[in-house]
Amino acid sequence: MKLAIDEVDYKDENFERIFWKNFELQKPLLIHNIDSFDAKKLTPEFVKANFLNEDKRSAGWFDADLPQEDVMGTPDFIQKLLKRDDIATRESPMRVFMQPGGHRTLPHYDGNSLYGFNVQITGKKRWIITSPMTPLPTMPFLFVGMVPTDFEMDEQQYDFHDFETHPGDMICLPPYWYHEVHSLGEINLNMNWVVTPREPNQTSPLGRREVEIVKLRDSLSFINKLYPDDFNHYGGAGKPLVQAYIRGVGVPRMITRLLKEIFAIPRFLILARQIKSSANNFSKNNFNVN
Repeated sequence: MKLAIDEVDYKDENFERIFWKNFELQKPLLIHNIDSFDAKKLTPEFVKANFLNEDKRSAGWFDADLPQEDVMGTPDFIQKLLKRDDIATRESPMRVFMQPGGHRTLPHYDGNSLYGFNVQITGKKRWIITSPMTPLPTMPFLFVGMVPTDFEMDEQQYDFHDFETHPGDMICLPPYWYHEVHSLGEINLNMNWVVTPREPNQTSPLGRREVEIVKLRDSLSFINKLYPDDFNHYGGAGKPLVQAYIRGVGVPRMITRLLKEIFAIPRFLILARQIKSSANNFSKNNFNVN
């Protein structure tokens, strides 16, 4: 079913109550009129000068330390979030994205149980986000949608939101929500803060899959070769966070997950060429703006 996303203005007197309620419920929220950045200073030239160090490039974004507040300030509610004891953070908790018009991500959800807070700086984007209660078929062991390039969302099968973000809009995206993002402006620049809750949410099929995948990665270390991230730094906290996530996941459940992932391989092989083509188009256009 196509759903309406919750929305709130950053200047609304009820903003804090609405934000924290949605955060605790892990429910998406679209925030308007975020004003913590200076669009006149935060230009493509600024990004290229400060974030094109290839040592920091990772899967389509650049991890970044908290930057100059006069250019790329961190909203006060994000600052509070980064200090919470029930949240795991990274040394570099912010990511920078810049894509040309026409860029499109593969449908995917974020590993490491990420909770993302993505603000549009310039351009605009179309977001299609899918509930983890009705997930897309997922590539074996990974977090990418196993769908053809001409895939269209079926309102009878999936619960999803379809909306746009414009400059000053922030989408708060809870863990395990699939998202496909289309860049609509000529130049599309975003900042994204990421955190990981210290306790897993297993109320959805994807939430349960995540802890089982973590258990596999912890028990069968060779599986980690499939992933771009360092499992020793899972969620920014590493081993203690891993142990919290796999608590209660026994060997039978782990083996069942292993079999489910293996049984998905034939479908992946059928779609592999299309998925690879989409992935190549995604990679070559990241930060490729004039």
